[in-house]
Amino acid sequence: MKTVMIVGDSWACGEWQWTASDPDGRSGSVVHPGTRQYLEEAGHGVIMVADPGASNWAQLDRLEPYHALQQPGSRHLLTDTDVILWFLTDPFRDLMNRQFLDIDLTGLALTGDEHQPRDRASYDAAWDLLMRNSLAHMARLAQGRPVLMVGGVAPVPAWTRQVYPEWRVVTEDWVRWLIPDSQASMTHNNRNWRYTDCDEELLGFHEQAEQQAFMFRWRAQNNANSLERRYWWPDGTHPNRLAHQRLTQELILPLL
Repeated sequence: MKTVMIVGDSWACGEWQWTASDPDGRSGSVVHPGTRQYLEEAGHGVIMVADPGASNWAQLDRLEPYHALQQPGSRHLLTDTDVILWFLTDPFRDLMNRQFLDIDLTGLALTGDEHQPRDRASYDAAWDLLMRNSLAHMARLAQGRPVLMVGGVAPVPAWTRQVYPEWRVVTEDWVRWLIPDSQASMTHNNRNWRYTDCDEELLGFHEQAEQQAFMFRWRAQNNANSLERRYWWPDGTHPNRLAHQRLTQELILPLL
């Protein structure tokens, strides 16, 4: 049996239920621990580091030796971990903490209080730059430990297997694994940044993605026969316990 450290955002935490007083779905609570419970039921130990709303940078910072969770005597010591299970999140969340990023953002057109891309070229370049930096950071911290990657709010980049052949991709995109025909952007379905003064091309991209995300949530909430309802209800923005059960039993456990 292995000790698995779960790293990620709210998708890694389990099934969520929004509060009745917040119909727009901006606050809620975990009602089932999801993957954590299924791993423990299979006999594995679990160290839970995932945190709702976390950026990739914030999660990786928790694994740094200087962080309180990694101090001697903490049960979260990375040295006690056999396998890291990483649920990737939206790389643009990192830009809201850009003062902590050790990344050269020169040449990217970023704007607004949250430093989001102004044009589509900068959007694509920033996504790739931030993701490559996060994966390189994880490689330094993991120090040879197996890393299992789950595409969640952000998909696992297509180049991951080539750059990090020693890692295992559980699924490049959890949504497309469960709902193959889905066109929804989970970055937009779960975004916690505001739109900036972007150009017309990027604005059109955002508007289309927002519409697809809206329809994903609508089907989860209103279409009892939809796969969105089956795997993303009760809140429409987080995979539910059935989605976690299938992910764990069909994809994760065979890799442990």
